[in-house]
Amino acid sequence: MRTILLAFDGSDSSRRAVEYVVEFARVHGAKLQVHLINVQHEPLLYGEYVTSEFVEQLQQSLLAAAAQALEWPADQLQEAGIAHKCHTALGNVAEQVSDAVKQLQCDTVVMGTRGLGTFTGLLLGSVATRVIHEVAVPVVLVK
Repeated sequence: MRTILLAFDGSDSSRRAVEYVVEFARVHGAKLQVHLINVQHEPLLYGEYVTSEFVEQLQQSLLAAAAQALEWPADQLQEAGIAHKCHTALGNVAEQVSDAVKQLQCDTVVMGTRGLGTFTGLLLGSVATRVIHEVAVPVVLVK
């Protein structure tokens, strides 16, 4: 494990995933590059009166919320002296994680088992399972 994609949604299990990565680096003396990612679902909009400006504002608001969600894990990694970068995305969580793994050349994904934050209450049977099937690298699930 050298380049990790750490999917963070603010849930308890995703917080423990951050702690797992910090502890792993400490115990093994590993030099890690961590890419934190928070994926927000794009809103489903119905109606004839939705303007492109409104959609753009909604998307910017969601990306701002994603960036804010990454503040705590970024602080934890900073305190532990672990190199990291923050990434935000809109769309399907599993697809965005898979795309990020390829784009950022990550060799491992670490994530919580239950996303009750911005993963909108989806359970292990959905998001984590889809991530496992979508990515071509090992996935570490933290309870």
